[in-house]
Amino acid sequence: MNHDVKRGLPNRYYDNRDDFLVERERIFSPMWVCIGFASDLSHPGDAFPLEFMELPLLLVRDRDHRVRVFHNVCRHRGHLLVAEPGQMGRCSLIRTPNIGGAGVHQVDGFDVTGMGLVQVRSAVWHDLVFINLDGSAGPFDEFIAPLEKRWSKLWGKTGADYLRVPDDYGSITFDLETNWKLVVENYLEAYHLPTVHPELNRVSPLQDHEIQVSEQFAGQVSHCYEVGAGSQDHLPIFPDWSSELLQEADYPALFPNTLLGLQADHLFVMAVIPLEYGRTREKVRLYCVGDESLTERYQTLRQDQHAFWTRVFQQDVSAVMGMQKGRASSGFDGGVLSPLMDRGTAAFHEWAGARLGV
Repeated sequence: MNHDVKRGLPNRYYDNRDDFLVERERIFSPMWVCIGFASDLSHPGDAFPLEFMELPLLLVRDRDHRVRVFHNVCRHRGHLLVAEPGQMGRCSLIRTPNIGGAGVHQVDGFDVTGMGLVQVRSAVWHDLVFINLDGSAGPFDEFIAPLEKRWSKLWGKTGADYLRVPDDYGSITFDLETNWKLVVENYLEAYHLPTVHPELNRVSPLQDHEIQVSEQFAGQVSHCYEVGAGSQDHLPIFPDWSSELLQEADYPALFPNTLLGLQADHLFVMAVIPLEYGRTREKVRLYCVGDESLTERYQTLRQDQHAFWTRVFQQDVSAVMGMQKGRASSGFDGGVLSPLMDRGTAAFHEWAGARLGV
């Protein structure tokens, strides 16, 4: 069988700030992108600052328990408003101390109601916080519908209602000296399983992975997942998950930056946060199934699962950072992609390239 040879994106899309800012304008600003997790804000008034594509943003849970997103900058002098997670303080502009001189805190003609923080269009989907920076994207429900349809065949209509965040361990977070696309590309292929992830390859071997590509996402489907890794005890599973599909696990990358892993007994989500062109943060959240999964009975299994995925994701660190260093070489400019094993990566490059005009 003949296959067309495909090449990867040129080095310039990995190694400089100018093209990174073009990506912000053409890829990230016009569409829905994941920036984090609503569970980082437990109580009304909680604020969670973060950096995204060189932009300071702020997640806030308001008094109605809604999570909203703002540009994290004071409207007075452009100072960063909130530097650390915590309860939201009040910007001095709202109180306007001494605006009319010493001891004069308000002046005629100055309306503070229009001087609040600039809000970013946002949506929360089962704890995942998505934003649309320029406000031009279509309805969020239309964006997420293909993934919901895909997963309804696995966890049924009510699966997401059973997602629970264990409180006996926090997020898994890695700060990497690499371009964000290399993290996504690494996730899209199982080619590296035997060498980089020998432990994972023993329970989910390369030959049992199937590459699937669609318009909005690409990734791996495993046909050999073992609940509880073959042991008699395991975490609770989604109630509507068919017993005939217990060995199915889905690992799609929702373009551009959301990496997902759905199994019968848990879900993990990695939000790939581009900080600068050569600096990326991975924020991972693990979800168990139902209230029972949070009980003391399952504590060891929860922690074992957390430790397992932490090891797996840690193993990718040197790989993606090594590829970033390679982008400085004049002997490489995009590479030749495997016609079979790199189909997911090729699809991602074509998706990104279409938006970048490559």
